[in-house]
Amino acid sequence: MKHLLLSLFVCGIFSASAQTGNSAFAFTQVPISVVSAALGGSQVATWRGDVNQISDNPAFIDSSLHQAVSLNYLNYLTTINQASVAYSRMFDSLGFGSAYLRYFDYGTFQEYDEFGNALGEFKVVDYEVGISFGRKLNDNITYGATFKNVFSSMYQNFAYGAAFDLGGFYQSNDGNFSGGLTIDNIGIEIVDYTGGERDFFPVSVNAAISKKFDKAPIMFGLQYSNLQKWDLAGADGDILSDPTIDPLTGEESRPTLTLDNLARHLSASVALVPSENFNLMLGYNFRRRLELATSERAGLVGFSFGANIKIKRFGIQYAITNYHLSGTSNHFGITTNLNEWYSKKSLN
Repeated sequence: MKHLLLSLFVCGIFSASAQTGNSAFAFTQVPISVVSAALGGSQVATWRGDVNQISDNPAFIDSSLHQAVSLNYLNYLTTINQASVAYSRMFDSLGFGSAYLRYFDYGTFQEYDEFGNALGEFKVVDYEVGISFGRKLNDNITYGATFKNVFSSMYQNFAYGAAFDLGGFYQSNDGNFSGGLTIDNIGIEIVDYTGGERDFFPVSVNAAISKKFDKAPIMFGLQYSNLQKWDLAGADGDILSDPTIDPLTGEESRPTLTLDNLARHLSASVALVPSENFNLMLGYNFRRRLELATSERAGLVGFSFGANIKIKRFGIQYAITNYHLSGTSNHFGITTNLNEWYSKKSLN
């Protein structure tokens, strides 16, 4: 298992740089973890002990999460909702393992014929099932991989794809500094909706650092996403519609080596951690702000807020994110550890 995970990680670097074409199953970019959502969408170096964060970086290993269970719900936009369940445990021979199931519901739609007659209703849904394993390389470095299967049902059409996420995580001896590297969504559609050309998953390579302090209950995080592609502004319709025109030749051009392009790769977070049982989180996603806010009313697009509190045997999580001016998205989560329940029974 140790050599297999390391080989996958090395191969993933080359695979990520080689993939081209369109992206399938873009819903996989929506965070499963409430903590990750509060921290700006993804912080692959800011480990807060949430079993769902393993879906962001499979190298997050914590023996205290043996027998951890989590249920999550997201009201994404309007009638679009997401629900997920996750479980993790330690295996003596394999290392730290976890699994999750995600259900993404786009709502119910009405079917009509060409004459406008109602024929009935149908739902559009996506499913994702992931299994992760992580191991220690040494006292400071861990690594892991997630294998996930993604299913999509749209009216009478069906699609299926498979992909890998690979991750590495470093933590200093005092635990105050950490770094993370992930290669996400190395995969392709195996069955396409129409039986036509199969698309790649939206692959991304992400690197991040995190820093906390001995004398202050604060943790800062900074992530650079999509290392495999510099020109993220090339996918922004507003940028493409306003090119630079050469006054002599009349040719259209667009500079790519800009601060705007750099900002689209960045997300930042800060967590207030007065105790292990309570913390507050704030995140800012630059790309989300640049692409989804409007010049007339930017609002809080790009910002995210969250809290995590433990009450007895339950952890309660909440995050509010602003993906678009049309409304905010609310993430809810509840976690527990089955070991605590077993221990309680044995005492009785």
